[in-house]
Amino acid sequence: MARWNATRHGMRSPAPVVPGIETHEDWECHLAGTLDSLAPEGHLETVLAERVALLSWRLHRATRYETETIALSQEAVEKDLAERRRYSANIAKGIHPEDVRGVHESAKKTQSLLKRLPGLADDKRLSPEDASSILGAVYGRLDEEIELEELEIPGIPEPLDPDFIEEYEVTWNVALARAGVSVFAEIAGKDPEDLLQAATEAARLDVISAKYRAEEVERELQEMRRARMLPDVATLEKVARYEAHLSRLLYKAMHELEALQIRRGGGIAPLARLDVDGGFPAGE
Repeated sequence: MARWNATRHGMRSPAPVVPGIETHEDWECHLAGTLDSLAPEGHLETVLAERVALLSWRLHRATRYETETIALSQEAVEKDLAERRRYSANIAKGIHPEDVRGVHESAKKTQSLLKRLPGLADDKRLSPEDASSILGAVYGRLDEEIELEELEIPGIPEPLDPDFIEEYEVTWNVALARAGVSVFAEIAGKDPEDLLQAATEAARLDVISAKYRAEEVERELQEMRRARMLPDVATLEKVARYEAHLSRLLYKAMHELEALQIRRGGGIAPLARLDVDGGFPAGE
């Protein structure tokens, strides 16, 4: 292949390289390999061999274009599904697939916290997010008419707003969360354990519902991915026309080169060639 490094014929300049996508090194390797395989002699044969290299390079680019088009379409699946779901009246929570997955994970975490709360030590630290999950779930089981001003919990300097628990400058632990549950129960006229149990059961149902929505989203994504294993019709037609055009030029260049090499070897090359492209007629 090194014998072709110094050639400067025909299509060698400028190199047909798309900046940022193709490299001069790959082109030089492809060109040298093509010339080495075709073994041209003299200027005209080298020009034709370089033309074969150029056309096959462009054919590879068409294949890459088709592949990249499919890849980009696959990457956009979640965004496109979110856009489609945006207009669905049946979507109660979450539009983007990532949001739906997040709801499912959050529901599982809340259920786990509520189930473990009775057995945890009072001094066990809780993150603000965990405290928010616990108290928000319990608060959700209260009568909607209960005013926030009534939610005064020992250890918290102001009435508790379950929607903003994470913003309170409080060191949360299990004892403080239990105190919150007790305050909620007292206001609602319920037993704290019963209220916690009701919140735990509601969290279990939320997990089931969120899991169903997450699985539904994954099914939709898989269907969209399978439907996008090929480019859209317009892209397919464009690539097919481009490849057909390049293929005709490629075969023509190869045939012309072959004719020159046959004549150089003392043979007789036909003046015309017939390329047959297509399947058999129906019934054969």
